[in-house]
Amino acid sequence: MTKSAYTLRLAVLSLAAAGFVGSAQAASAQGQFQITPTAGYRTSGQLTATNRDFLNDADIEVDKSSVFGVIVDIPFGQSGFGFEVLANRQESAFTLDPGIFEPSEQLGDVEISYLHGGIYYEWGGGQVVPFISATGGVTRIDPKFSDLEAEDRASASLGGGVKIFFNRNLGLRLEGRGYWTDLDARFRDDDDDRRRDRDINQALYQGEASAGLIFAF
Repeated sequence: MTKSAYTLRLAVLSLAAAGFVGSAQAASAQGQFQITPTAGYRTSGQLTATNRDFLNDADIEVDKSSVFGVIVDIPFGQSGFGFEVLANRQESAFTLDPGIFEPSEQLGDVEISYLHGGIYYEWGGGQVVPFISATGGVTRIDPKFSDLEAEDRASASLGGGVKIFFNRNLGLRLEGRGYWTDLDARFRDDDDDRRRDRDINQALYQGEASAGLIFAF
């Protein structure tokens, strides 16, 4: 074997070994505690105003805007399953949408925060690790105008995406997630001196795309 051929073979084997070691290190990050600060963009959602002193049965839209938060993943050993904690906040605005023939009107700013806990599952043994996640908890809707008060509502989410590990301590999380918030309401309605209980059955649906830097320990 010539010296140049030997050198080429040694280089190829070295690269292969480095790739194997890198993959093994990246795969080992799957069973570690992970903290991921995230940033993303959340779609608009719609709800119905039920306060007669404000807007009676008006369609109100939550404007699309950026969202920032953090996700904590606590693995259950090497099973692929784990416990997930999610917290984020969106600074948006309420917009009144009277119809297609009238211009929309911005009513004021609102903060929407999610605090959830749930289960995730991830699979695969390489540097690119797909995952799914289901969480539940509380949505806090906090209008920043008029005399409206903040409300806490039950909510849930379903997400999925990939984790791309650069090494055992650092990676990138790319995710899409959908949110559901319960907005059912019951109030006393006075109509021509007749009192009746009125039920409003509705929900706020939102979707988001986000990315974050994974710190694994």
